[in-house]
Amino acid sequence: MRLAHYEPLSLSDFPGRLATTVFTVGCNFACPYCHNPELVTPTEDTPRLTEEAFFSFLERRRGRLNGVCITGGEPTLHPDLVGFVDRIRALGYAVKLDTNGSEPEMLGNLLERSSLDYVAMDVKAPASRYSDVTGNPHALALAEISIQLLAGSDTVHEYRTTILPLLFDEVDIDGIAGMLPPGSRYVIQNFVPTKTLDPNLVRARGFESGDLETIADRTRLHYPLLCITTRGGV
Repeated sequence: MRLAHYEPLSLSDFPGRLATTVFTVGCNFACPYCHNPELVTPTEDTPRLTEEAFFSFLERRRGRLNGVCITGGEPTLHPDLVGFVDRIRALGYAVKLDTNGSEPEMLGNLLERSSLDYVAMDVKAPASRYSDVTGNPHALALAEISIQLLAGSDTVHEYRTTILPLLFDEVDIDGIAGMLPPGSRYVIQNFVPTKTLDPNLVRARGFESGDLETIADRTRLHYPLLCITTRGGV
């Protein structure tokens, strides 16, 4: 696994768990609002973390932490992800995967093996704009397969979307929600500028609270498990 770094403790990345979050390197999407631009296309300056160092940390934290969130970049691009997950689980940790859904074969393999305790899949844009937002012409077809894989699995999961007025209006958000199975847990993340892949978005703003509540009220008609959060773009 090509790893960049880890956050020793997260109270928010893995619902219900005291977790560490580990970041993989490399992504096949180029979402302009991504807040981990250094992980999208690795360079000589991209941080490096060895698996040995990470598992040494997990060994020391056994009994104190009970979850590992694997995020990126895009973790499912790594062919050795299955073994990486197995090794984490062997230490007694629950595993959450953050994914853009672009590798349904890998995702399906992990789901079939019951290797994951939680999955968060980013649904990036309405169908008509999926390629434009992700920069990947195959993104929509792959995402649609992954959405259905999760919907048909027994693994706890959520779909989530980062929104900002500069890129999405209410019609777009309705279109995104319409891609999901009714009743799904859906998380809308209001954009907060930090680092962004597109430097022109560094000064962009998320939705105002009133507009966000209007969006939430409409979306909850079909997704009663809707959650609104505030974080950087992913």
